[in-house]
Amino acid sequence: EATPLTTADAQGELDRYEAIYRSSGAERPILELALQHLRRNLPPPLPNVVLHGDFRNGNMMFDPDRGVAAVLDWELAHVGDPAEDLGWLCVNSWRFGRADRPVGGFGDYQNLLEGYIEAGGAEIPLSRVLFWQALGSLKWGIMCLMMYSSYATGATNSVERPMIGRRVSETEIDLVNLLEAGL
Repeated sequence: EATPLTTADAQGELDRYEAIYRSSGAERPILELALQHLRRNLPPPLPNVVLHGDFRNGNMMFDPDRGVAAVLDWELAHVGDPAEDLGWLCVNSWRFGRADRPVGGFGDYQNLLEGYIEAGGAEIPLSRVLFWQALGSLKWGIMCLMMYSSYATGATNSVERPMIGRRVSETEIDLVNLLEAGL
């Protein structure tokens, strides 16, 4: 028997990551501002779709002739807002130095939205993708904060944790840029 997928929405994700952030004891003004802004701008619900949950470059395999050959690592799959996976792909941390190409460092928003429709998805406004992009940046920033914390408290001695933890400042820059652009 198949295990049912969990359901997540913008409010639930924001609540979940704010609780993690608050439990950390951190006080980061940009994260505070992003939490407030996202709370005030929650998108209205849409019919749920199946989502990957970690849809980004690192989880895709490409064939030079056919394009996307496989999408890997489905352990975070769930049901939710169709813009969630699209916004996560647009988080600046997955662009690998190509901030000029907002979709994974290889594409632009218009092509993403048109491609989504061509593949059978419903029309999604860019503002909704930008909301999820900002929420994705916030989530990744909080994850980075927690990775550093696991090292700082001695819970792990892996040097990877503080190296990833330093990236919270990158997510704060991304959030400022999104907020200034009028998310």
